[in-house]
Amino acid sequence: MNALAGRRIAITRPAGRGDTLAERLRAQGAIPLLTPLIAYAPPDDPAPLQQALSQLAAGAYDWLVVTSRQAVQALAAATVPSVTAIAAVGKGTAADCRRVWGREPASVPDEELGAALPQAMGNLAGQRVLLPCADIAPPTLTEALRAAGATVDRVTAYRTIAGPGAGELAAALQAGEVDAIVLASGSAARQLRALILPHTQPPALVCIGPSTAAVCAAVDLPVAAVAERPNDDALLDALAQVFVAQHAQ
Repeated sequence: MNALAGRRIAITRPAGRGDTLAERLRAQGAIPLLTPLIAYAPPDDPAPLQQALSQLAAGAYDWLVVTSRQAVQALAAATVPSVTAIAAVGKGTAADCRRVWGREPASVPDEELGAALPQAMGNLAGQRVLLPCADIAPPTLTEALRAAGATVDRVTAYRTIAGPGAGELAAALQAGEVDAIVLASGSAARQLRALILPHTQPPALVCIGPSTAAVCAAVDLPVAAVAERPNDDALLDALAQVFVAQHAQ
């Protein structure tokens, strides 16, 4: 029995980012609903980013740290000289580094979390690091890199804004036409919270990782499962486990 067959699963990733998962779900007989709850926009003030990229091109940084595929996309036109090593979180982000800059990241931690980067990068004492990130990124990684001895220039590379799928997802939820929702970021979880009435039981929520699940807990959204790894295979496994458990009840 295919636990995903006939299940209506909302994918809340930004437009274009949920396509591969949707294809995998369709192949297993599920009905994916592409309802992006977040989108990305340039920084309100682009000057700090442009100044940092000029310094990057001049070889002023020892490391460029990218913690998301969106960060790579935001810096796609940047020149990353050979004297600057790249650290990337996750296989997808590392693949984008190879595609955009033709460079193999020098550091990709086994654990696909930003918190794993400082140790994976080795001795950071006296190293100068450029950290381009979202406007709402927490200071955790910046603080960890500085605690390891690095000088960190953190700049806003992009803003996270509300996506275009909120209305469609709200209507599907109201009609009871969603069996599960995949959340791939804390931002998406916060947007979802605004769509669900207080004291209303949402469909099964499956998170891509513990940080997203932590945001769900903070905004009082119950999580049905957390993927063991932040990739499509693990999300599919987590979804299947949720539906198998529901069937057994």
